[in-house]
Amino acid sequence: MAYQNIQTIDLAMIRENSPNPTCDIKFTFLDQTTGLTSELPAHKLILAFGSEVFMRQFFGTLPEEKDTIPIEDSSVQVFRIFLEILYNKKISLEALDFQLLADLYYLAEKYHQECLKDSIAKEVSAREIVSGNLLEVAKLAETNSHHEQLSSSLFNICFVFLRGSDQGTILDIFDNEEVGEENSRTLHRLMAGAKRSKPDPSDICKNCQHEPCLDGKELTKCNFVVGASVSHKFLGKRTRKTLKMNNYGVEYTIVEADGSVCNTSAKFSELSYMCT
Repeated sequence: MAYQNIQTIDLAMIRENSPNPTCDIKFTFLDQTTGLTSELPAHKLILAFGSEVFMRQFFGTLPEEKDTIPIEDSSVQVFRIFLEILYNKKISLEALDFQLLADLYYLAEKYHQECLKDSIAKEVSAREIVSGNLLEVAKLAETNSHHEQLSSSLFNICFVFLRGSDQGTILDIFDNEEVGEENSRTLHRLMAGAKRSKPDPSDICKNCQHEPCLDGKELTKCNFVVGASVSHKFLGKRTRKTLKMNNYGVEYTIVEADGSVCNTSAKFSELSYMCT
């Protein structure tokens, strides 16, 4: 999703294309690895209109008099994105990885940007994770436990993944992760949390009976349900209804163009859930 507000002046272009004549504040960033310093110019007034924190900092009873402010709790990349948001530039949160979203959430918290915090949490909640980044997302949730909204969103998508995974997938996760006390503790907490958490009934798909919805996903022995609408990969998109599993794969019923109903079978790999 793109985060933007209602102003129409292209303030971002002004800051990016003509910073020197008009900008009256600079934020500097020291790269601990290379020792190089980066800087981002900005306008105090625009920042103050965008954040009450900046308003107090620049125009409060004890205003900041320096025109250069070192930033030690953010990377230049994340702070640039944050400034672009304050300057009304359309930012696609979908393009940011989980770590960048978490770092951006920290700045939104620091500078009292409630709408941005909500947008980040919604973006996280809308994502689907895979087994390869389950532990990474879980650790990020633990690291950001003091940011309750963000941490909860991160944990929830982990729980959704685990609830929708078969036993083999879960065992593979345990087998592939590096052995260590920290990883073991995190995985244990995930399994316990997934067991305790219950999906919202409104989030369970009425067709595939899963949360998250399996629309477009192949049928398997583990996710099979009776009465679901499915499509055949090679025989067109006519709606088919699952009946039962058999030795061949899945038995399903299909309504022909003349209204007649027939039953036939297909391999699991040939059928996908058709929920929308």
